[in-house]
Amino acid sequence: MKFHNLTLAFTLFFSLAGGAPMADTPEPTYQALKTEGNYELRRYVPQLAADVTLPADKYSTSDAFRILADYIFKEYPTGAIGMTAPVTTQRTQTIGMTAPVTTSTTKGERFMRFFLPERYTQATLPKPEDTRITIVEIPTRTVATIRFNGWLSTSKVAEQQSLLNQWMTSHGLTATGPAEVQGYNPPWTLPWWRRNEIWIPVAN
Repeated sequence: MKFHNLTLAFTLFFSLAGGAPMADTPEPTYQALKTEGNYELRRYVPQLAADVTLPADKYSTSDAFRILADYIFKEYPTGAIGMTAPVTTQRTQTIGMTAPVTTSTTKGERFMRFFLPERYTQATLPKPEDTRITIVEIPTRTVATIRFNGWLSTSKVAEQQSLLNQWMTSHGLTATGPAEVQGYNPPWTLPWWRRNEIWIPVAN
């Protein structure tokens, strides 16, 4: 992922959100099952999310962000939807448990996900007018996570995903899907204060 695309995406978010600090942005509810330093095993409650997948040769990360932001910040009869943190900026591929392959695209496609506020259901959530947006229901799931600071560069993501894979192996955890790269901070946050995470869904 190119850094300037991610920076532009988060600048857009905080402009639309009125510059609200990330600490005020709700996060999906979870139960911590195990915590060891920067590693955590979490069980998340069911969630709704808005996804967009675009051809990587035609669209940037900021394009994906803008499409989703236009949906959640639009004024509906009941008000704007709003959003939660984090923003999923990548889904990466993992080959086995010790040989991760990290990319910003899958099969030439660019992916982004916004988690939606928990007050909504499929019945009450406004339907996206943009057909490129897909609303998905994510069931209860358990994810292994690693938290780290710094810029979300491709090399940094690959390094941290490898460490998370090693931790999972040491605890007998088996991945059940692709890793997700999560970003929590606006672009002006200094590298050592930034909160980034990688999530890998695992068998319950």
